[in-house]
Amino acid sequence: MSTERYEGDWQRARNFAIDALTAEVASAFTGEGIGTIVLKGPVLARWLYPGEVRPYVDSDLMVAPKDRARAVGVLERLGFVEHRPWMPTPLSLDIGRTTFSRSGGDGMVDLHCQLPGLDGEPDEIWGCLAASAERQVIGGAELRVPDRDTVLLHVALHAAQHANLADGKPLEDLRRALACVEESEWSSALELARAYRGVPAFAAGVRLLPAGRDLARRLDLDEEGSLKYALLREDVIAEELYALLYADAGIRRKLMIAASRGFPGPDYMRWWSPLARRGKLGLAGAYLWRVFWVIGQALGAIHTLWRIRRTKSGA
Repeated sequence: MSTERYEGDWQRARNFAIDALTAEVASAFTGEGIGTIVLKGPVLARWLYPGEVRPYVDSDLMVAPKDRARAVGVLERLGFVEHRPWMPTPLSLDIGRTTFSRSGGDGMVDLHCQLPGLDGEPDEIWGCLAASAERQVIGGAELRVPDRDTVLLHVALHAAQHANLADGKPLEDLRRALACVEESEWSSALELARAYRGVPAFAAGVRLLPAGRDLARRLDLDEEGSLKYALLREDVIAEELYALLYADAGIRRKLMIAASRGFPGPDYMRWWSPLARRGKLGLAGAYLWRVFWVIGQALGAIHTLWRIRRTKSGA
């Protein structure tokens, strides 16, 4: 058996196991009266990768914001715990880590209650997504998935979210969608982006590829673009710094988040630096090195922010 065929068979088996996990968790949510929509993974594989294998590593499930706490409780009863709870709070003030893993490495679940890039009211967006959801058999169970327009919107949003990755699944998903989807469907996805206040992210994602830039011109998308996504394309730290500076939060909260990000707990440091795993002196040395690392990252982010703002202002 060739290596390529072996890897393909292994990934099919892995996808099958993740699909079974998705069905298990989604069914448990349903049993508790928690509405669930399956995102990405098997949904994109069926549409954009017919006859091929699109690898995925976790189960992406979306629930209503009001149901998030109950969904976490169900996951805990199923043996899941928060994955890497020691990770510091993102500078962008995201709602926190959403990934849960089961002991023994038996699968991971990424729990969503909103889609990154959409600035509309999360409860209203969930209501629209749930009302328009379709059905797909996943892991032997008939589960709810987004309709085609929403999937297409999510492809663009996901590409924008990971704009700093020169190669990867989000960009490949976008490339395939641009190659096979009619312009009328892209127009429908753009209308959803307008309704959900996600046009900047939608436009930033589409424009990542030449074919998408041509499409953006035909759709009359604003050429100006978003500073946030221009930063994200070049420097994730710069984007997070920008988000933190302009977030609707008090200065004390912002300083606490910046401090926890710059100087996180020992568990994170041991994950971040091999030096920190060498006892107390190694941990102290890792923290000392991080001082210089943080200064370098901050200076680089400030320079990137200044340069892009200057470019966009036409100076």
